[in-house]
Amino acid sequence: MVLKLDDNIDLNWVKQDLRIRLLEGRFENDYTFEVNLIYKIIHEYSNYEEIQWEFYSRDKTIVEREIKSLLLSISSLDSRLTWDCQSILKRYSNLYDERNAISKKYIRSKL
Repeated sequence: MVLKLDDNIDLNWVKQDLRIRLLEGRFENDYTFEVNLIYKIIHEYSNYEEIQWEFYSRDKTIVEREIKSLLLSISSLDSRLTWDCQSILKRYSNLYDERNAISKKYIRSKL
């Protein structure tokens, strides 16, 4: 299992779409534009959504390595996102225990 970005991501289009959605008030958070952009890329332009519950059943080291690799790919699209990617890596690392517990309780118990 490998987290990966979609092959044909157009960062300029993604930024424009995000700007429009923010102006329309579709997001109710205090994140910066860059952080919202990174989350948008993760959730809409990678395979994260498809594999997330299986993903969080893995060892924490593997999950952190995969998230880090995905965030490195995102920062290679725009180097100005690097610092924000690092803070997001910390967030996903901190969420691991919670999501792993949910995965164990609801997903793996049903298999």
